[in-house]
Amino acid sequence: MALAKFVEVPGIANKTTLTIGVLADTHLPFRLKRLPAQLLTIFRDVDLILHAGDVDQMEYIRPLEMLAPLYAVRGNLHFNPNELSHGGIELPFELHFCLLGHHIVLNHGGWPHFWALAGDWFWEKILEPSRKRANARIVRRLLRMYPDADVIVFGHTHQPYQARHGKTLVFNPGGVVPFDRLKPSVGRLTLKPDEVMAELILLDEKRADIFT
Repeated sequence: MALAKFVEVPGIANKTTLTIGVLADTHLPFRLKRLPAQLLTIFRDVDLILHAGDVDQMEYIRPLEMLAPLYAVRGNLHFNPNELSHGGIELPFELHFCLLGHHIVLNHGGWPHFWALAGDWFWEKILEPSRKRANARIVRRLLRMYPDADVIVFGHTHQPYQARHGKTLVFNPGGVVPFDRLKPSVGRLTLKPDEVMAELILLDEKRADIFT
């Protein structure tokens, strides 16, 4: 694998603790009317914001740039009756950061080629539409793809996930858009030179921004 090219984040050079806002699966404007106003409060004091894919249209999440530098990766294609979208095809497949000595990877679902994506589509649409094992399947793939990562942030499943695999913390903040009976959620990462902590934050489901 080629050496990772790390993103340079402005304004953090002298900090000894970093707070990162993490979100995924906003699906704007197809499944949400607008960016949830709650996010402007939840992320008001973060140093940067990572969006783990399925942005759909970047202009709808631009308000987050008022809070901190914003970085996003592409999602996957959607062919739902009310949603024909590419998930943000103009965005990079992955992003790498070196923050306080930690190698952080941002990737939506870890599909390095068409057949990996097609396989997941078959599982999710035909064999397991509940996606109960989707996180586990994606995590195994991401750990193979990024064996040197200290933190891997991903999305796609709308199901929160947080676990350590050896030295690697793998974190899915859940989806801003609700899925099945799961509550919508986002996350925060707190980084220190010798420590990484993840926090899940539930969003209010009774929101005016959700299409019903």
